[in-house]
Amino acid sequence: MADEKILIVEDDADIRAANRDLLELAGYRVVTASTIASGREAVERDHPDLVILDVLLPDGSGLDLCRDLRKSDDVRILFLSALNTSEDVVEGLRRGGDDYLGKPYLTEELLLRVQALLRRGRVRESSHDAWTGPLEWRPSARQVFADGEDLLLSPHEYAVLELLCANRGRWVSSEEVFREVWNVDPSGDLHVVHNHISTLRHKLASHGVMIETKRGQGYRVSW
Repeated sequence: MADEKILIVEDDADIRAANRDLLELAGYRVVTASTIASGREAVERDHPDLVILDVLLPDGSGLDLCRDLRKSDDVRILFLSALNTSEDVVEGLRRGGDDYLGKPYLTEELLLRVQALLRRGRVRESSHDAWTGPLEWRPSARQVFADGEDLLLSPHEYAVLELLCANRGRWVSSEEVFREVWNVDPSGDLHVVHNHISTLRHKLASHGVMIETKRGQGYRVSW
C-alpha cells in the first residue's frame, strides 16, 4: 500500500469527494482544501508529497499558489482544471506545475499520473550522490553543484539538466524534453523548454558546461 500524502485543493465538493475516495482506495493518505488560503495552511500543516491543484478557486488562482510553493517547497504539483487549452497547460507548467490534466478526465488517467509523479520522487530520493563530469548531484535534495557552488536549480531545471546529462553525446529534441520533464505530450508552444534551457545556460556558463543547440535536432550538453 502507498503511504504518501496527497493534498487536493478543489472548490467543487463532488469532485473533491470523488477524488478523495479514489486516492484513498489506492492506499494514499488524503487531505483536502477548497480555497487557496486553506490550501496554504494544509501544506504547512501536513507537508504533502503531492498537491492536486485546481486553477479557478474562490479566493484566487491556483497558478499563484503554485508559484509561491515553488519558492520554498519541493512538493510535486498536478494541476486539475477546466481550463484545458494548450495555452492553459503551458502556463501551468511554466508556473512550476509538474503535470496538468484537463477536466473532464478519466479517473484511471488521474490515478496513473499521480502514481507517475510520486514514483519519480521516490527514485530521486533513493539515489546516491554522484558526479557527472564537473557536476556534483545530490538527488535526495535535488541539488546540483559545480565548483562547490550550489546552482540553485528549480525542480524543472534540475529535471531538464538531468535528462540532458543522461543523454550526453546525443541531441535531445524540445519535444522529448517537454514529454519527459513535464510528463505531457508536446503542444505547439515549446517556449517553456526554451526558457528553461536559457536559464540553465546562464547558471552553467562560468563552470565550463555548455548546452549546444542545433536546428532541427535539439539540445546537447558538453564540457
